[in-house]
Amino acid sequence: MNEYKINNKLHKYQLMKKDPELARLLPDTRQFTKDNFFYFIEKYKQIIIKPTLGSHGKGIIIVSNVGCKEYELLILNKKKYIRGENNLYCFINKSRSKNMIYLIQNFISLAKIQGRSLDLRYISQKHKCNWLITGKYAKVAKEGYGVTNFEHGSTILTVGDALQKAELPNLNIEKLLGTLELLTISLSKCLSNYFRKHLIWGSDIGIDVNGDVWIIEVNSAPQTNGFCELDSLKPMYKTIESLKKGRSNTCHLTKKITPNKSNE
Repeated sequence: MNEYKINNKLHKYQLMKKDPELARLLPDTRQFTKDNFFYFIEKYKQIIIKPTLGSHGKGIIIVSNVGCKEYELLILNKKKYIRGENNLYCFINKSRSKNMIYLIQNFISLAKIQGRSLDLRYISQKHKCNWLITGKYAKVAKEGYGVTNFEHGSTILTVGDALQKAELPNLNIEKLLGTLELLTISLSKCLSNYFRKHLIWGSDIGIDVNGDVWIIEVNSAPQTNGFCELDSLKPMYKTIESLKKGRSNTCHLTKKITPNKSNE
């Protein structure tokens, strides 16, 4: 591949995979092909298929092996059951946009609040040669949905509130918050090595049911409407928009994170 595209999810995965520290936090990801599909569903039993381009959770299919060649598909909040691997592949292949390349991943069972999956959105922006975290919030999926996108009715919480409410045993929240900040800055630095003029990233980070951190994806043009849902998040929104417009309203900037040598 000679050219990586900033809005291509598979390309950004391939770039992050080159970083040993980030690679271990990435779900197994490959381009969707017939061979890869059969390999993934056999190995992982639960997989996710999504287009390499696009946003708002469009085109995402979650597939679960529910026993004896029986499969459950979850598309947004709609479920469908199919018997047989070949029938399953044919249905998914016909469901895909023909002009779009798709990727396939092992499904990460995310931590939940009252049975609803949650993940975290961190915004990082470059300011005076430094990458700073300018905003963060948690997204809790609408009941019955397999995606946490704000556009599909997710509930917005502060990160702190979400971690307090999450069904995670023995969680050290203070330590986890530090890990998340370091990871966000590391992701920003990694991708900026390839897209040097880009000044903002939206990192979607998941925490699985065991408390382990995963990189779900990194967006080059992150939506910020979620910050308007809570009064406590609105100062972050103002800071993000101010920096995007080149103004210097930085009173709500998160302090610069300086990773130790192991995180460089």
